[in-house]
Amino acid sequence: MIVGALKNNTQLSVIVLLIICLGLWVNTIICSTTYLPDSSYNEHILYYFFFSSQLSFLATQIIACLVVLAGAFFVNFIAVQQEITFKTNFLPSFFYILFSFSATAKNSLEPLLVANLFVLAALYFLINSYRREEALPEFFNAGLCMGIASFFYIDYLVIIPILFIALLILRAFNWREWVVVLIGLLVPLFIYMCLCYLGNRDVFTFYNMMNEAIHQLQLPVISEFYISFLIITGLLLVFALFYYLGKGFGGKIKTQKTKYIILWLLGLCMLMAFFEPLQDMILLSCIIPLSIILGDYIAEVKQLKIANTLLVLFIGAFVVVYFYSLGII
Repeated sequence: MIVGALKNNTQLSVIVLLIICLGLWVNTIICSTTYLPDSSYNEHILYYFFFSSQLSFLATQIIACLVVLAGAFFVNFIAVQQEITFKTNFLPSFFYILFSFSATAKNSLEPLLVANLFVLAALYFLINSYRREEALPEFFNAGLCMGIASFFYIDYLVIIPILFIALLILRAFNWREWVVVLIGLLVPLFIYMCLCYLGNRDVFTFYNMMNEAIHQLQLPVISEFYISFLIITGLLLVFALFYYLGKGFGGKIKTQKTKYIILWLLGLCMLMAFFEPLQDMILLSCIIPLSIILGDYIAEVKQLKIANTLLVLFIGAFVVVYFYSLGII
């Protein structure tokens, strides 16, 4: 029932997604009466600048809801517009919303979710360069967006190689394109160093923060309430990978190449689980590739009963994690 609505009816899909997102958001507001920004967020420079203390609790919650909705929209836009899945599939947005709220009940707005908007923009510019003769502006924009994303969430430095992996997958080697991507990537850092210099601050502040973040490697911390959510998501991912290996990565060359990029991105995002000590952040770091892959797989399951059963299992595991984050259980 749920799967059929989200992949066959555009208007109903939008209504269902809005109801789910707003319902989860309202519950978060009711159960979270205060907002105390984590002081450790100062390494996420732009996030700390905009959201550290200037905004009220309600304003931060409203921005959080808008950020989640924008991320869900852009994930679905990329999945459909870049031909990863068929046109009426809103399941990637559904998964993105649930993954987002699986870790946003304790804090009003995670820096990763803000950074995701720029990562998605970088992916769009990269994939949009496919089979274009002149695409230097797209490569500069991709590098610029990824650089800005790392200033909102410093651990996203780990996924910067996806820029160059995507270039290898999508296009023949051209040193100008690689240089333009690198220039776009370094522009935010250059501007930040200039501002530090003008403000009589240490121009190597970002380097020191990056070095500190890299040396904070540790094994992931997993709550007992998170295990079922992790297992169900892992099983769905395994099913999706076996489906791709058995049926192929798509009938079009562009679809195949795009899915290869998403899988590489998933591999890089999994590394971030070793940088984040919070026990409800393991899957959140992989939110973009997981939402696209799982949404595409569930939509491709021909038997709706099986697809709905898999989705209900995922929803049940999410409810446990969400209630735990809210402090209900």
